[in-house]
Amino acid sequence: MSWFQWSLLRPLAKGMVLVALGLGAGMTACRPPVEPGPARDGQAISASATGTLELWANGEAFLREGLVSKEGWALQFEHVYVTLADITAYQTDPPFDPQGEGELQAKALVSLTGPLTVDLVPERALLGSLEAPPGHYNALAWRLVPAAEGPAKGYSLWIEGRARPAEGEGEAIPFVLKFSPELAFVCGEYVGETRKGFVRAGQVADLEATFHFDHLFGNGSLPPKDDLNSAALGFASLVKLDPVDPVSLEQGLKAGSQPLEVDWGSLQEGSPRAQAVLQSLQSLGHVGEGHCRASSGGLGGTGSLP
Repeated sequence: MSWFQWSLLRPLAKGMVLVALGLGAGMTACRPPVEPGPARDGQAISASATGTLELWANGEAFLREGLVSKEGWALQFEHVYVTLADITAYQTDPPFDPQGEGELQAKALVSLTGPLTVDLVPERALLGSLEAPPGHYNALAWRLVPAAEGPAKGYSLWIEGRARPAEGEGEAIPFVLKFSPELAFVCGEYVGETRKGFVRAGQVADLEATFHFDHLFGNGSLPPKDDLNSAALGFASLVKLDPVDPVSLEQGLKAGSQPLEVDWGSLQEGSPRAQAVLQSLQSLGHVGEGHCRASSGGLGGTGSLP
């Protein structure tokens, strides 16, 4: 079991059920393996008594259809790679409140160790399917970690696309935003049109790690002083352009075709700019519209996100 999961499981009820059976290629269970304990009714959990829990990652329609940033930049995304590890679904009692101060109290869990890199642009991405004891999995946690290989090697989040002024003339120019911080998200129950995470014997249920990229770029369809836009960095800020003078931005885009590139490694660690970027990245993680508690590195000092 990883440090991440162990830090979430204090204190735990004696005799809780721990299950970590990775069923997909390239996925492994938690190490060291934990033998299942007795169920609450004293009956052992057999394979015939389990169901299946699918774990998904979703970047929502903003990535597939594009969005207009809070400063008025039309963004079309080509690739958004995220690398997730220790993707863990929990049955919690009492229900975990990410906006509170209490610790997560787990009575059962299933987990994919990873790391797994997926591209969120084409469609919702299946991370894996797990054999799981029945019950309501009402909490989900994961870490964003730098990819060990592939197109996003060295980065936990890689955003690639094209930007152009939403109004007026100007050709689209390519951009690449590369971020390497390790982030941890601990979330409560999935919130959406349909409740998720209810595993029944012999049936398939699902949970979703949802990424809200409007929290990073803002949303041009909302008023400038909307809470979301006030908190979001925006596209212009991320590429080190001046958001106060949109004319100069348009002229800059017209002037050349060199890609706009931002690498987290170019930011001075601990600087106000780095802290602002980190805070914005921590606001990405959700479960549908449900909230998460986020931190960089370990879980100490985590805070709830809007």
